[in-house]
This record gives sequence, structure tokens and C-alpha cells, in this order.
Amino acid sequence: MTTTNTHLDEVESRLIEQAQCDPAFRRRLLDDPKATISDFLGMDLPQGMTITVLEEEPGRHILVLPPALPDLDALPLDDLALSLVGGGRTLRPGVPGMNTDERSADRRRTGQSAC
Repeated sequence: MTTTNTHLDEVESRLIEQAQCDPAFRRRLLDDPKATISDFLGMDLPQGMTITVLEEEPGRHILVLPPALPDLDALPLDDLALSLVGGGRTLRPGVPGMNTDERSADRRRTGQSAC
């Protein structure tokens, strides 16, 4: 876990603890999360940042997913990448000298995921 994630986890824990102890804070956090968190931290939050606070209820659980990974196949290639691909090479991680079809077949044999 990175330092940023650790710091974020600490802030989230402090916010949850405060919301559990202070019903008025909890209501403000649900009604206007960005302003409430800004006041709580004593600092302005970046413009364009959106914060959503959801309250779980019995029988209703919330799963928060991180942003999707970028589609590496959809990214434009620079000159170096184009020359490598044009030469039959790939920039994807894998076994040097093994093409994509061979890696896929190798993963199927070993039961490994492509991710």
C-alpha cells in the first residue's frame, strides 16, 4: 500500500469515527460531503473533486471499485513502440521471444490469468 493510500485510509477512519460519535456531523457528511470534509481537515479540497458518501443499511452493502485500468491496446504508440511492434516485438510483459499466441497457450496450460 502506498503512503497516499495509507493517509487516505487514516482520514476515512477518522471521518467514520466522528460520524459514529456525532449524529449532526454524520448528517452534514451525508448532505454536503465535500464542505464537511474540507472543514474537518481544515483545508480546501481541489476544484472539480467530487465526494460521494453513502450510508449502508442492514441488508444493503456497498462495494467501491477503484477506477478501471486503462486499455493498453487503445493507447497510441510512440515511434519507439511502433518500431518494436513493426519488428515483431511487443511491449507487453511476458517471456522474451515468445509471441502473444504462445503466451496465451502457455497461460492456458498452467491455468494462469491474463491479468
